[in-house]
Amino acid sequence: MKLEIPGPAASLQAFPKPATAWYMTGVLFLLYWLSLLDRLVISLLVDPIRRDLGITDFELSLLQGFAFGVFYAVCGLPLGWLVDRFSRRWVIFGGVTIWTLATTFCGVAHSYWQLFLARVGVGAGEAALSPAAYSLMADSFPAHRLTTALAVYSLGSLFGTGMAYLLGGVIVGLVSEHHSVLLPLVGEVRSWQLVFIAIGLPGVFLGLLVFTFREPPRRTTASSRPSTALVGQVFGEVFRHIRRHGRFFFCHHIGFTLCVMAVAGMALWAPTYLYRAFAWKPAQVGIWLGVVGTLGGVIGALGCGQLIDRQVARGRLDAHMRLFSLTSLVSVPVAVVGVLWHDPYIFLAAFFLIQVLVSPIMGISAAALQIAAPAHLRGRLSSLYLFVMILLGIGAGPSVVAAFTDFIFQDDAKVGYSLALIFVLACPLSALALHLGRPAMRSAVVENLAV
Repeated sequence: MKLEIPGPAASLQAFPKPATAWYMTGVLFLLYWLSLLDRLVISLLVDPIRRDLGITDFELSLLQGFAFGVFYAVCGLPLGWLVDRFSRRWVIFGGVTIWTLATTFCGVAHSYWQLFLARVGVGAGEAALSPAAYSLMADSFPAHRLTTALAVYSLGSLFGTGMAYLLGGVIVGLVSEHHSVLLPLVGEVRSWQLVFIAIGLPGVFLGLLVFTFREPPRRTTASSRPSTALVGQVFGEVFRHIRRHGRFFFCHHIGFTLCVMAVAGMALWAPTYLYRAFAWKPAQVGIWLGVVGTLGGVIGALGCGQLIDRQVARGRLDAHMRLFSLTSLVSVPVAVVGVLWHDPYIFLAAFFLIQVLVSPIMGISAAALQIAAPAHLRGRLSSLYLFVMILLGIGAGPSVVAAFTDFIFQDDAKVGYSLALIFVLACPLSALALHLGRPAMRSAVVENLAV
């Protein structure tokens, strides 16, 4: 059956014209692409950073995940409140400015702790983007079109990941012939520092693109009221809503976060695996992972988005959790075979399939939350979800892989086994949580649409 929105929702203001909504989605896609490029390029610089700073895999993983993830998560909470009360375009612009400058500052860091603080800035700035983007898009697309729109937005992360591999690999290859470079005003920098500067500085100006579209009006119902209460009271309303639908939020957050942990670990350590296991050069790694990962991600995101939207339009309101309870489980043998076969091209085939199966997870999990969340709580609910997902998924995933390598296998060359192990441990639990949360999601969505 067709999905219909009953009751007072019919009296809400019209959605923006499709061309306007999709243009806005394109701008948000570009900024998401930029954020992943700035976030992940460090994965191609593991060995030179370790060499120059004298650190271990685990210490470097804290730069990849912890320094970025913890402050992304913490800053996301107040930013979610700002998203629900102030101009979302200005929130995004401020975030873009902060993270691109912080990426540039990574290029002038001369110690581990300076680089750590710069990565903190990257995380704090990027925390502004997704809660505001989710809110803007939920006010621009009807429920049975939202998953496809958010899947397109999530393609920004896939293209960003691909470009981090591809562009980063090319730049690393170009500058690796020189141990250091002399720059005007900055002075002498190492080749890996030049990569951060080259990628971060031009992005400072891209944030201005948010002012090329109008901000859509917030879609409110009789119970959706802009709050002028104190911050504690504002979040009190959010927590009351979470308690009312506790099983949905628990299963949604834990299920998707565990899968993100495995995906993030793979994204950040796959280049190092190819370096160490097969002695591939940075440019070769970048080209292969960039092309294979982007192609698989595009197929997965568009396919998942279309499939879920069709299911939601027919009244299957748990389609998001239903699909990912299956794909996260299937990804486990794919990851294990990709590593244990010990062939670079088999690994790349597995990497491609993993991108198809689970890489659209950011857009899909966000869409599930948006259709189950009241309009006036979306920014804060998204921020709380991102707090959990970034902290335990993106923040912890790379460090879990590094901990397996340093403390269990105790061999840098066995990072591939660590990648397989994180899929074996995280993804079956993810599938179980998402399956158990399906009835609760149906109830939450029905209540939200009926308001």
